[in-house]
Amino acid sequence: MRFVLGAILFISCSTSEAAAVAEGDLMKLADGIYARIVDPDSNAVGNAGVIVLEHGVLVFDTHFTPEAGQVLRKDIESVTTKPVLFLVNSHYHPDHTHGNQAFQGVPYSICSYNTRRDILQRDLPAFNRTVGVAEAQIVKMQKDLLQEKDASRRESVRAQIAVRQQLLGRITRLKILAPYITFEETLSIMDGGREIPLRWFGSAHTDGDIVLHLPGDKIVFTGDLFFNRALPNSQDGSLLEWMKALERLLKLDADRFVPGHGPVGTRRDVEEFLGYLRELRSLIEPAVSRGDTLEQVLAEVTVPARYSGYRFQDFFPGNVQRMYAELKALELAEAARKTPADRKKPKP
Repeated sequence: MRFVLGAILFISCSTSEAAAVAEGDLMKLADGIYARIVDPDSNAVGNAGVIVLEHGVLVFDTHFTPEAGQVLRKDIESVTTKPVLFLVNSHYHPDHTHGNQAFQGVPYSICSYNTRRDILQRDLPAFNRTVGVAEAQIVKMQKDLLQEKDASRRESVRAQIAVRQQLLGRITRLKILAPYITFEETLSIMDGGREIPLRWFGSAHTDGDIVLHLPGDKIVFTGDLFFNRALPNSQDGSLLEWMKALERLLKLDADRFVPGHGPVGTRRDVEEFLGYLRELRSLIEPAVSRGDTLEQVLAEVTVPARYSGYRFQDFFPGNVQRMYAELKALELAEAARKTPADRKKPKP
């Protein structure tokens, strides 16, 4: 899935009551620490976090739209009068960054180096292409309208033009803002003697995912490194590296994990998500070893029963395809490493 506006992560799956709170609510996790857990079918799509520090507020991810970002900002104002000083984006996907516009002017805007690169080199160009496509569609439909003789069809085309013009108006009001403070592996935010570490554990959901750890409260904001009770979007991911990143995540001193999607989870929930990726590998690895084609694997491998109740089941074929491709690449790399002496000589 390429994150082009209009084909983005608006997930059309039902959400459990535990997975979403009412619009405008902040879930208090500890003194000054809040999560905004949202319905993925809303205009917010992805979860966000809020931490009230001594001198100001830190926001972790900003939802999918400027409007959702504005609601988040109003939520913050309902719990503190302190200014927002820090904005942190967990990764580049728009359901976590397109609300940045509501926080324009925040003094410190932070993400990993790879995330800033991807916002500027992938998200922004995709957005510009979307605007161009929408504009071209409107021009074409206006020409069609001039040539249409049937009155009812002319009315239908007019209605379609109006809808697209309204959509274009909404799109062009969006400003894609990339954080300007970046780091590669670790960065600590200091405020009032409190240290908040940000960590990059390697490629996972994207190659720029970072987490925010609050060791004193044993809370981690994970972004999309962790999908709770949901199958993951793996389009931009590396599943084999993702498993390693989750193993590093589980080494943190924490017992609550705020995911990018889904309800706040426990250590057990993270372990179960890691278990899904491990089981996926165990299902596909034998097929790769046998030389089965991707088409065979897609036809034969189904969601394990333990995860059949997870949300976002439509992501499963993409998970299978990604795991197959990575295991196939591993197999080919291993074959290339072997020397001619290690290979069996053909019989004369």
